[in-house]
Amino acid sequence: MKGNTLDGFKGLALGALRLFKPLFGATLMLSVTEKCQGRCARCAVRRQGPSSEPELSDEEIKKLLAEISRLGAREVSFFGGEPLLRPGLPGLVRSARELGLRATLTTNGLLLDKAAALELAAAGLTGAGVSLDDPSAEIHDRERGLPGLWDKASAAVKHLVAAGVQADVSFCATKERLRDGRAAEMVLLAEKLGARLRILSPMRAGSWDGSAEEVLTPADIKILRSLLAPGKAHWVVSPANTPDTTFICASFCRWKIDVTASGDVVPCTYFPVPFGNIRREGVRESVRRMWNSPLYKDFKGSQDCPLNDPSFRELRSDLFEALRKPRA
Repeated sequence: MKGNTLDGFKGLALGALRLFKPLFGATLMLSVTEKCQGRCARCAVRRQGPSSEPELSDEEIKKLLAEISRLGAREVSFFGGEPLLRPGLPGLVRSARELGLRATLTTNGLLLDKAAALELAAAGLTGAGVSLDDPSAEIHDRERGLPGLWDKASAAVKHLVAAGVQADVSFCATKERLRDGRAAEMVLLAEKLGARLRILSPMRAGSWDGSAEEVLTPADIKILRSLLAPGKAHWVVSPANTPDTTFICASFCRWKIDVTASGDVVPCTYFPVPFGNIRREGVRESVRRMWNSPLYKDFKGSQDCPLNDPSFRELRSDLFEALRKPRA
């Protein structure tokens, strides 16, 4: 009861703050490019063909950053594609920091050498996630289609740590890796590299959309939870770091908004249903439309990523069907 009362109070306080700062405390996940060097068989980013819209320019991105800062956002997370393929990324990081925003990124690590880590750190990068899929370099590189990537990604984590940037190893915990102990090995690997382990469960999105068999069972999730520990391993978001933690979907909890490389405001990179475009209206209007939509109002929580929930997929089958169609 005490916990519920406290949560209720926090919810009321947040609601009051957002009357004045509509994005108070939220994170912007910003895709700065759709380009990527990888050929991942299990990429969860939806590929609907090339966009007819160009990628956001630096000036458009800086304008967006200034707007979310005014609206109370706390962080921008640069994403892709592969964000390090975006020319001038350190300059965008610097712009975010000058606006008082935390700046993080998610990368495959291929281009993150010592010089890049130092340049990003000097620009003000506060955190980064580097993807590693397996304790075996051979398996990781084969699944990503890039020989030598595991070594470069592991080195990238070390470069970030040496540069003073908080580093996470981003790891997708498949059933096989949970059951055969490789997920537990990943906790130790991240610690050895000086990083935390950020555990993702498989999401029915992108090339995994039709793979219902990939969804974790309650027994698998129990194993995943057993790996969680403060400062060592968390489940998607850093507060979810104990075995009895509640799963948190930052998108549907209204703690995160996503903007695509061409400016669409969407609930999640992995569920890119457009609710507006920053080139045609301010992000505030798009986010208000999105957060007040039935998609959000009807959401009652989930034990795992909502994209894995059969009832959610059935209720929103029209949206899933629309996402499967090629871009116009």
